[in-house]
Amino acid sequence: MDLLARTFLPRAASPASKRLLALFCFALITVSHGGALAGGTARTEPRDSTGAGGFLSRAAARFSLFDWMRGGGGAGRADSTSGACADLERECKNLEPFYGCTVDTIIVSGNTHTKAIAILREMATKQGGRLNERLIRRDSAYLRGLAYFAEVAVAAEETGYGKCRILVTLVERPGIFMRVPYPVVNYDFEKGLSYGATWKVKNFRGLAEDLSISALKRRDKEEGANFSWNVPWFMGRRMRFRFDAYTYRRLQAPIDADEDYVREQTAGAVGIGIPLTRNLVKQLWIKTNLSFEGRDSRITLADAGGAPTGVFCRQNFISVGAELEYDSRSNRISPFNGMLHRLRVRRYTSVTGPDQQYVFYGFSDYFYVPTGTERSFIFAVNGDIREGDVPSYFNMKLGGVRDLRGFSDPDLRGSTKLVATVQYRAQLFGPRVFKLPKIGEFDFTMNGVVFLDNGALMNSILDVGKATFYTTGGLGVELISPFRDIIRLEMASDGTGTPAFYLTAGTVF
Repeated sequence: MDLLARTFLPRAASPASKRLLALFCFALITVSHGGALAGGTARTEPRDSTGAGGFLSRAAARFSLFDWMRGGGGAGRADSTSGACADLERECKNLEPFYGCTVDTIIVSGNTHTKAIAILREMATKQGGRLNERLIRRDSAYLRGLAYFAEVAVAAEETGYGKCRILVTLVERPGIFMRVPYPVVNYDFEKGLSYGATWKVKNFRGLAEDLSISALKRRDKEEGANFSWNVPWFMGRRMRFRFDAYTYRRLQAPIDADEDYVREQTAGAVGIGIPLTRNLVKQLWIKTNLSFEGRDSRITLADAGGAPTGVFCRQNFISVGAELEYDSRSNRISPFNGMLHRLRVRRYTSVTGPDQQYVFYGFSDYFYVPTGTERSFIFAVNGDIREGDVPSYFNMKLGGVRDLRGFSDPDLRGSTKLVATVQYRAQLFGPRVFKLPKIGEFDFTMNGVVFLDNGALMNSILDVGKATFYTTGGLGVELISPFRDIIRLEMASDGTGTPAFYLTAGTVF
C-alpha cells in the first residue's frame, strides 16, 4: 500500500518537476534522429520488391543513435531483439551449431489457413543468407506477435557442409476466434460505458490482411460504425494499403446550448505506405492518405457585425495527411524491445459550407528497454499541435484512456498537448496454450504494468514554459488472447480523488 501511495503523485507538478520533464522530452527527441497455396510447404521465399536503394538501407541501420548505443557502439554488434521466453531460449540454444551456416531452404508447416508467402515475407531470415541468432530471435517473436498463431517453433537441420534448412512449425489460432463477430464493452470513468459489436476477420485471405466492421454506442449520447481493410503487402509488393469508412451521430445535444459540437459525420479514406528501406528489423516508412468527409455541426462564426454567433451548418472537407515512421519493435501487440517513432501532419480544407482551413501536427516516440526475460521499461512522449481555423470542438482535453490516465478537468482545453509516460511491463503468466475439444488450441498471456503519466495543455507550444504539468500514476494488467488481441484493465489517479478505472482494447497507451 505504501508503494501505491507513493505512485499516486500530487496533481500539479512542481516547477522542478516541470523542468525535469522538459529535459526528459528533449532527451528522447534528441535520441531519436529523427501467391503460394494455403497449407503448402514453401521452399522459396518472395523477392523483396522495395524500390529503395542501398543508401537508404544503410541509413536505416544507423537511423537511431539509441539502437546503436544499445548494440554496444560497434557496427558489427547487434542489439538483442526480444526478452525471450523459455521456449525461445531453448530454440536458440538448439540452433547454436547452425549459426553462421548458409540458409538454403526455409520450410513452413502447420499453416492450414495462412499462406506460406505471408509468413516468409515477414521474416528477416532469408534464403541464401547466413543464420543469425539476432534475426532468428526477432523472427520468432515477430511471428508470435502477428496474432495469428498460438505457437511458433523454429528449428534447423544440416543439408550439407556449411548449409542448413530452417523449419518453421506453426499452430494456428482457432478460426472461431479469428472470424466470428463478438461483443465489445469499454468503460471510461468520465465518459461511462460504451457497448457494441465487432466482426474482425483476422488474416483475411490467409495473407495477413485485416478486415473489420464495428458498431459502438454510448448509452443515449452517441453512436457510430466503422469499416476497415488493412493490407500489409499490397498487390504482392512490400507496400501498405488501407481503406476506412466511418459514420458518427450524436444523439444528445450538449447541456451548454452555446457549445460547438459535431451532430453527424461521415467519411471515407484511403492510405498508402511506402518503405524507404529494405531492412525488416529496423523499418522506415512514409505513409500518405486522402479522405473526404461530410460534417453536420454547430460552429461559432462571426456575424455581419463581427460578433461571434453559433450556427448549424453542413460542410464537406478534403484532408491530406503524411506520416514518417520508424519501427524496430519486437512485435506489434506487446513489445518488450525496440522503438517506434512517428512524425505526422494532416491538413483539412472545406470545399462546401463555411470556409475553414486548419492543420494538425503530431509526433510520437516510444522506447522499449528490456530489463530481463519478458520485462521492460517503456518511455513515451506524445505531442499534438492544431493550428488554423480549428473549430472549438477540436480543442483537446487532458485525461483519458490514451492520455493522462486518472486525470479529469472538463474545463481545461487547449490546441497544444504534451504527454510523457514511464511504464514498467512484466509478463505475469504465459504464454500458455490451451486445447479445446473440436475447436483447437489457443494461447493466453497476462502482463502486469505500473505507470506514471505527465502532461499539459496550452494554446501554443511557445507557452510550454508557463504551462501547468499534471502527474498521475496507476497500475493494470494486459490480457493477450485471440479473443481481442490485447485487453487493458487499468486503475489510475492524480492523488486528489477516487481512482479512475478503464477497460479498453488497444496496443497504444
